[in-house]
Amino acid sequence: MRARPLWAAVLVVGALAGVGVGGPNICATRGVSSCQQCLAVSPMCAWCSDEDLPLGTPRCNLEENLLNDHCNPKYIEFPISEARILEARPLSDKGSGDSSQITQVSPQRILLRLRPDDSKSFSVQVRQVEDYPVDIYYLMDLSFSMKDDLESIQNLGTKLASQMRKLTSNLRIGFGAFVDKPVSPYMYISPPQALKNPCYDMKTTCLPMFGYKHVLTLTDQVTRFNEEVKKQNVSRNRDAPEGGFDAIMQATVCDEKIGWRNDASHLLVFTTDAKTHIALDGRLAGIVQPNDGQCHVGSDNHYSASTTMVRFLVPCVPPLHSGQDCSNPGRVFV
Repeated sequence: MRARPLWAAVLVVGALAGVGVGGPNICATRGVSSCQQCLAVSPMCAWCSDEDLPLGTPRCNLEENLLNDHCNPKYIEFPISEARILEARPLSDKGSGDSSQITQVSPQRILLRLRPDDSKSFSVQVRQVEDYPVDIYYLMDLSFSMKDDLESIQNLGTKLASQMRKLTSNLRIGFGAFVDKPVSPYMYISPPQALKNPCYDMKTTCLPMFGYKHVLTLTDQVTRFNEEVKKQNVSRNRDAPEGGFDAIMQATVCDEKIGWRNDASHLLVFTTDAKTHIALDGRLAGIVQPNDGQCHVGSDNHYSASTTMVRFLVPCVPPLHSGQDCSNPGRVFV
């Protein structure tokens, strides 16, 4: 534990040696020839534009040295970094009421003016208010191996709501499903009946394969969630990994389709029993076009670019995927 204060002391001594008053220092020894260059050397440097400065005297120096060299103070350029709070509403205690008046972070606006390599410290207070609105979007793998899981979640909406009501009275829940890209080699393409019923050789019927489909927009009617889940059926793909990242991407950026509220915490629940395909896997199907990070869910609520765009490797990790909407800090992937 004592090594840290000692190391800090060494840094301070080194810094003072670099900008010593009255002697050679980092400002005067860089040979800069303009005010802009001088101020970029160090936050400690000042520039003198006084025409009467003695010949041979460095114009870039510590402010105290310039004054000692008889530079007129009104000709000294020495901007000071500042951090000024412009708006700091008090934190809210509860999330109910007018959402525009709910404050969870303070201050809200800060003006920073910093010189190159300089820093300023400021404090930020964060508080999760009680009874804050919550949006839950349940994104489920509907490949054939999830058939038993689909049956077990038919009353999940009621269970989720009963638990979440302990945290908030303003809850909305939605539902979406995915399998994999509906293109070979991920899907069955022969015989012809496999296109309409991938489970034909298992003596049962299942849905034609799809990439991602949006089923239920976020709603406060929990019974609708249960009803929509009961209507669903599984499909079947050829390989083990699924197309979950395509679904996550669309569920994240299609704000209007999904119904995400700006003034709510976002919870995306992702359920699968298999690994997920990643971007380079698309080459197996000849898919090389980069994902543009835009919403491609059409009027039929299906992902229309499933067979033309590669997947994202990881959801919402800027700047790797700058097109994705990472603007909402309250969006959580589970």
